Order: sequence, then C-alpha cells, then structure tokens
Amino acid sequence: MKKTVFYILMAGALVLASCDSDDGGTSLIDFSASFANESTSLSGEESTKTITVGFSRAATEAGTLTIDYSGDNAEYGTDFTTTPEGQSGRLSLSVAEGETSVSFELNKLVDLIEGTSASVTFTLSGSSNADWVIGSPVSTVVSFTPVAATSGTIDPDVSGPNEPNMVFVDLSSVQQSSVRRDTWELAFYNGTENRVFLNSSLLVSAAELSGETDINAVSTSTVLGEPMALYTLNMATFQPEEVEVATVGELLVGLPVGYAQYGNLGEGIRFTDDKEGSLEGTAFAEVSTVPEENNVYIVGLGTAIPDNVPDAGSIATTGDHRGFMKVRILSDGDSYTVQYAELDATTYDEVTIDKDPSTLRTAFSLTSGETVDVEPETEAWDLQFPSVFSYYGAFGGFSGAGLTYSDYVVHNTLGNVGLYEVLTYEEDDEGTRTDFDVPSYAEYSMADVDEGSLVYDNRAIIGSDWRVSGFSGAPTVRDDRFYILKDADGNYYKIKFTAVLSANGERGYPQFIYEKLQ
Repeated sequence: MKKTVFYILMAGALVLASCDSDDGGTSLIDFSASFANESTSLSGEESTKTITVGFSRAATEAGTLTIDYSGDNAEYGTDFTTTPEGQSGRLSLSVAEGETSVSFELNKLVDLIEGTSASVTFTLSGSSNADWVIGSPVSTVVSFTPVAATSGTIDPDVSGPNEPNMVFVDLSSVQQSSVRRDTWELAFYNGTENRVFLNSSLLVSAAELSGETDINAVSTSTVLGEPMALYTLNMATFQPEEVEVATVGELLVGLPVGYAQYGNLGEGIRFTDDKEGSLEGTAFAEVSTVPEENNVYIVGLGTAIPDNVPDAGSIATTGDHRGFMKVRILSDGDSYTVQYAELDATTYDEVTIDKDPSTLRTAFSLTSGETVDVEPETEAWDLQFPSVFSYYGAFGGFSGAGLTYSDYVVHNTLGNVGLYEVLTYEEDDEGTRTDFDVPSYAEYSMADVDEGSLVYDNRAIIGSDWRVSGFSGAPTVRDDRFYILKDADGNYYKIKFTAVLSANGERGYPQFIYEKLQ
C-alpha cells in the first residue's frame, strides 16, 4: 500500500524527476525555414524590431537565406534600414551549422505623421542549399504603427533545463520579456489594496507571527504567542501527521516549500500564495494603514537555481534552500515601507516603495535591498511562463503538501485577461477514446467563442497540463487541448502548444502557436 501511495503522490504532483532521452536514433526531419510570425508591429517607443526566421531543426550545414522586401509608404534609406544591409530590395542571412534560428533587424528612421500608416513586407525567397525548404509563413508584415498581430509562433525564453527565466508574453505585439526568477522574493501590488505577493517560481514562503510587531525582538528562539496546530506529510509513511509549533525555530523546519511543508488547510493556514493568484489568497495579510496592526513575518527565501546540466529531456530547477529573513511591511495607501533583516539580527534595514500605477506589481529583492524590473506594464502582457511554480494545497487525499511544478504557464487575470481550455477528446485508463463535439484548433473561429467560459479569477487554467511530464520518459505536448484567450484590449486568440523540448531534446524550450480570431 505504501508503494501505491508513493507512486500516486509522485505522478500526481508532476515532480521534477530525471528522464532518459528517447531520441530512438530516428533520421533527421527535412530542414525548413519560416518566419516566426505573419505580422508584427513597432510600438510608439520602438525604433528597432528584431525579426526571427525559425528552423524545423538545427542546421547540419552552413548556408545562406535570401529575403526580399517591399515597402508600403516606406522607402529604404529614408524611412527604414535593415541590419544586415539590403538596399537593393533583398538581404542575405548567414546560417551557421547548429543554429536553430536566425534574425535580422528593421530600423525605423522617422516617425510617421499622425493619421498615416506604413509597413514593410519581408518574404523568404530562396537559399544557397538545394535541400533546404521554405516553410510557412513565408512572409511577415511589419507595421510602423501598433496593430494586433494576426498569428505567430513564440518560443518563450525559459532558457533550458534549469528553467532560470520567467517570461512575459504579449500576443498582440508579439513581444516577450524575461528576467531571472532568483532576482526577487516579494512583489508589492500597485492597485488600491495593499497586498504583497511571493515569488512562487523561486519557492518563496512566508509565515505571520501573530502579535509580533517589533522586528528587532524576533529571533530563532522567539516563542509564539500561541502554539500553532499544523500538519506535515510524513515522508516515511506518506500519511499526514500533526505537529505543534511553539517557537520560530520549530516553525522554520516546515516553512520551505516541499511535500513535508507545514500547513493546516482546515484552519486556512498555508505559507504560500494560493494557486489561483487572487488578491485575497496571499500568504501576507492585507497591509493595514494602521502600523500596529502589521505583524512580523518569517520569509523563506526559496531555493537557488542550480547550474548542473541534467540528461536530455530532464530538468534540474530547485537547488539548495536560500535561508530565512524577517520582514515587516507598513503602508500609507500610496506606498509601502519594508522593514527587513536577517533572522537573528537586532537591527533592520528599511526601504520605501511607491506604488507605480503602470504595472500590477513592483518586485523587491530582500537580498539586495533593491526593487527589480520584472513585469511589463499591466496591459502589455497576456501570458507568463514562471517556468517553475509552487504552492501549498490539497493533494491525493492528503490534508496538504507543498507542491512544485515545471513548465508552468499562467495568464494575466489581474490585468483583465480571460482564458479557457478547449478539450477535443479524452482517453480512459484502458485507452478508450471519446471525441468531443467541438471544432479542432484549425477550425475554431470567432463564432465558436464561449464568452461565459472565459476565466478571470484563476490564473492557473493552463498550468502544466499542456504537457505530459515525462515521468517515465521524455515529456510530450498534449494534443487533446488548446486555449482561447481574450486580452485586455478585446482581441481574441486561439493558442496551441507545439513543443516542450528543443530540437536537440533539451527540456526548458516550450513553444506555442497562436492565431487571432476575426
């Protein structure tokens, strides 16, 4: 029975186990080149746009791609140039052996007069290698004024099997931005409520010390005002076990995110933010504008990003625990005051963070004492790839456990982005398939959109369910589902994941396609 529970636990949590490569020695697929997107645009602030040509696999030989271009109300040398140069209506891109994509830049030289428009169309016209194929899309249109992209292929810069980056993606502008997920621990909400979020991609946790408002008086030996009745998962029996915590030192044992993390869901006690990403579901209580109502918290700083390279198809995302700090946060409604120190220190540092209405949250590093640029502006991203994602929740019939997932995806619910999943079929345990009466991804149109199914209060609809974890082999993309997204500007898109591995079989290289619904 213990073995059965163990395997259920491991499989259900999608724990990040090593997987053997399953390349099977198959022959190479044809080499084809195509643009990543059919259209893109420059924002008002942009003067340069990078345009990518992706390959179906890594190049096994060097060569050259030829790209022709034509301008609509845009003249080369007057309105725009390219890098590399292409004054005669054509430019060449060198492809080196081993590359999986190449790119060039369009440089805007002048701003448009208000009310006018301009664009440049680039078309793949040939190659130096006879066995190279031009794929689809063969052309891409770059507009000098912002327009919602009609379709595209996006490779979020998660950056490999350690999944070190969190990535923000905006579909309408075909933009993505990334930042290392170990550069911050806390993020401060810039809305009307005074809320503090934890960096779940780093496995950060936090526990409130009820009645403790003097940060200098708190240490490892501090006795809690009242003992806490909590639960842990006994790792020998895989059964819940009650624990009573009476001191800060005892609390530290069960604060790091993991199966044995302490909590008590029946009493609403958990030391992580909730999976759904709600304002009410943060481990930190809402920060009061009355100073004496704000208690000290113990913050687990999460786990380091390892740098070891696992076998192809496997991941290595969680390293050593980064330790603990004590934190107290105050607010006047327009800014936050953060008091923070090492756990046994008798003095503390203090910093004030003003609310920035242009973004949802302002990130802060307790280890550097500085704010960090993480999120784009509120309406400038639709999807986030935190890559690694953690929370404390019910699981497998147990009272609760700290869970960690890889390859995770969330959508921008606080930024008014809605999303729902479309399942096309399901298979039972015996492999019997039941097809659902829904259009395929290719056939799905605006007429099929179900406005009432769009989810705005749970960021984790996609989560890690878009792929099979690879627990008994290399991970694979599920082909039974795709997603419908409505962005903050009212654009509708259909989204389908197409890769979880790189062309070389490495984990941490997701890819998806999308198309605007008209």
